[in-house]
Amino acid sequence: MEDLVKKADELKYEYIALTEHNPSQQGHSEKDIVEILKKKREKVDAINYSIEKSTNNSIQKVFNSLEIDIKPDGSLPVSNIGLDTLDFALVSIHSSFSLERSEQTGRVLSALSHPKVKIFAHPTGRKLNEREGAELNWPEIFEFCLKEDKWIEINCDPMRLDLPDTMVREAVKLGVKLTFGTDAHHVDGMNNMIFGVSVARLNNMIFGVSVARRGWSTADDIINTRSLEEFEKLLKGGE
Repeated sequence: MEDLVKKADELKYEYIALTEHNPSQQGHSEKDIVEILKKKREKVDAINYSIEKSTNNSIQKVFNSLEIDIKPDGSLPVSNIGLDTLDFALVSIHSSFSLERSEQTGRVLSALSHPKVKIFAHPTGRKLNEREGAELNWPEIFEFCLKEDKWIEINCDPMRLDLPDTMVREAVKLGVKLTFGTDAHHVDGMNNMIFGVSVARLNNMIFGVSVARRGWSTADDIINTRSLEEFEKLLKGGE
């Protein structure tokens, strides 16, 4: 945890969200999961206290978050008590990819409906050269996110690049807000950011020549390009 925060500081980030996967329900009781999340909350609070005492950090805040599996019925494997330890949550599909379109879409919308959930992470669920994404009604999901102020991740892992560039373009046209997530499982993974930026950007420049137009997004479309003050305001539903 501290290594990721140190790397964020080296990258001159003003803030970072720690979004590891939820503890598995296999081998953990609901009480166990809550205790794990409470301990993480305490650790994040201690890191933030240390940051506040320092005067020479670029990093100003660490957000306590979690990437939570969406169960096949759309419910979440973390209780409300556990969710209350978080600043916000991400949800994502890691199983039951073969559900038919309407059922899969309903599953996602049910998970996104929880007030603690803010971001739909690696939303198609695809893995390049390995697995196709889930069948989803994207106009319905985009409409829901726009109406309910939910955000969609551009996952920067080069094996995902998810949301794909064509769908980034559709989201941007509708005014749906996006976020970058490096999907870093170790410090080096934070260098994935450049791949997500490539998917999202209006164009790629090589030797001053525009060679590709991909997601057609600008910094205004990507929530975590904002300052810490703006990001915190947007988390609370402000503009």
